[in-house]
Amino acid sequence: MPVCQAAGATNFDCGGYWYHHLLWPFGCSFRYSTPVTKTTTLLPRAGNMPLAKDRMTPKELMPRCIIVSHKHQLALNAVGLSGPGLEFLLQHAGWNTMAEPFMISVMSLEKTPATRRAELREIFTQLAHTREHLRWVDWAIQINLSCPNGGLDPNDLIDEVLPILDDAQNILPARIPVAVKFGPEVHPSSMLRIAKHPRCDAICVFNTLPFGKQPTWAKETPPVNWEKFFGTSNPADSPMAKRFPSFAGGLSGAPLKPFLFEWVRAVTSLGITKPIIAGGGLLSGEDAWKVIEAGAEATSPGSIAFLAPTQVRKMIRASYKAAHFYNRL
Repeated sequence: MPVCQAAGATNFDCGGYWYHHLLWPFGCSFRYSTPVTKTTTLLPRAGNMPLAKDRMTPKELMPRCIIVSHKHQLALNAVGLSGPGLEFLLQHAGWNTMAEPFMISVMSLEKTPATRRAELREIFTQLAHTREHLRWVDWAIQINLSCPNGGLDPNDLIDEVLPILDDAQNILPARIPVAVKFGPEVHPSSMLRIAKHPRCDAICVFNTLPFGKQPTWAKETPPVNWEKFFGTSNPADSPMAKRFPSFAGGLSGAPLKPFLFEWVRAVTSLGITKPIIAGGGLLSGEDAWKVIEAGAEATSPGSIAFLAPTQVRKMIRASYKAAHFYNRL
């Protein structure tokens, strides 16, 4: 399918948020896209987003950990992977009743490479044992290595990818595809060795860009103008840090789009043939055409739902047309 949602675009249960249902008649519909669950850790995690009694839905209608600027078509978030943990979701998120293929997004925020790898091994083990519980539908795993709001630098995680994929190969049944997700800072050339791993079935990009940072690999795209958007490039002065000290937040939306196009072109030029699922500031059908033309197999809509909600359905349709045109269906 040429559209694979950004992780959490429709919440843990892939049923959507309140404003999706409100704006559905106006085009805010993720129908005909592959659902991707909100990223979960092994154990419950408070993060910065209070959850309702169901432990999955945001308690606040307009969460304080998300700042939206429609003027600049961007968002800054410090959600921090708030969630009830994998065991709760396996029992209560309704994944066993899914009627279509979907993807479960997982991440570890442990402090050391060894403990992060151990946690992901436990996640793989639990999901492998759950295979029969979810046997009525095809599903995949997304290993998220890109959340900047959990106290880790995504760049520090790149050397952990191959050992994690080795564990996935040893633990997970072959019928469960594995995708790996990266943020805007990851260098395109680092995908060469990762894409060669037999357990890497797809590459997902982007997640958010940590406040004040720049994708230093970019040769064509100008740096993010943090001062223009927020009046500062200092993470300590981030508007999010004023709400949640020590959480500067991660940037999503339109400023990431030119980096995404350049990154996909760069990876494609390296001869990498693993499917690229690309998102990051895609806000229209035209954007979908451009990123698939650049070499992506699928688009990954996420922030479009609140930055340009009337364009969601149009973007999904355009993704299908572009994928067919470039023979990527």
